[in-house]
Amino acid sequence: MNLAPVVLFVYNRPKHTREALNSLSMCKYASDTKVYFFSDAPKKESAVSDVEKVRAIIRDELWRERFQDVCIIEAEHNKGLANSVISGVSQVIHEHGSVIVLEDDNRVANDYLDYMNRALEYYKDDQEIGFIGAYKAPIQIPEDYAHDVFKMGRGSSYSWATWKDRWDLVDWKVSDYQEFKHDHAMRKRFNEYGADRATMLDNQMAGRIDSWAIRFSYAMFKHGKYAILPVKTRVENIGFDGTGVHNVAADTRFLVKIDPDLKPATFEHVEVDPRIKKEFVKLFQTPFPIKVKRVLKRMKENIGGVN
Repeated sequence: MNLAPVVLFVYNRPKHTREALNSLSMCKYASDTKVYFFSDAPKKESAVSDVEKVRAIIRDELWRERFQDVCIIEAEHNKGLANSVISGVSQVIHEHGSVIVLEDDNRVANDYLDYMNRALEYYKDDQEIGFIGAYKAPIQIPEDYAHDVFKMGRGSSYSWATWKDRWDLVDWKVSDYQEFKHDHAMRKRFNEYGADRATMLDNQMAGRIDSWAIRFSYAMFKHGKYAILPVKTRVENIGFDGTGVHNVAADTRFLVKIDPDLKPATFEHVEVDPRIKKEFVKLFQTPFPIKVKRVLKRMKENIGGVN
């Protein structure tokens, strides 16, 4: 199996970064995997200390012992998560042809690299599949669903993998946005996998958020591509503690735990199960208290109250 490189994006959370790296280094195939670290520069003076702590962690020679190779890219100026992901993934995927992506608050299962690499190999020629997800949202899977993966028109930014030809489809400027903005039928189709998506793209284009994920999601939608997701999660997010730039501590809808008794996944060419889709879409109906907390957080950020 031709192993894909792992790209890890880090910023100012040393505890999370070390935990994510420890879990990744314990995976099968870790010693045969090249890891790229992309470390963003501090946005504010208050972030300098923690950014330096994170950089000290990724420079540790321990990781060169645990992984096949390590490449560290430290930004001199703050790019923000979206630009960091777009430029970092583009750099690596154009060299290697495929990529596995992690953020600093992702703890992974022991078979994570096995799962991701086998999935990349199995679906690489299936042009309906845009990317592989390692995260399974906390939804109920029907008891009679007899597969280890399911197909969905939307995935998660909590660890994913894709191929160069899919990544190259993304128009990061969203050149057709004005057409989309006024096309009610198209907006409705985009929202088929979550009523938040069209509004999220509106917010991105208006500069109210800074998201690579919604633009990637829009490109996959436009080109008719789906995600393959696991019935049992291979990643859990450990960042819902108020320390992240985007995560809100109170929004626990997406919290899951990795099953300690995972078995290797069997990959198949599955179709979207309407029962799973129904449960999946429900997750993206943001509760009112969460909306309030997000507004308050943005207000604090605007007056410099949050790093």
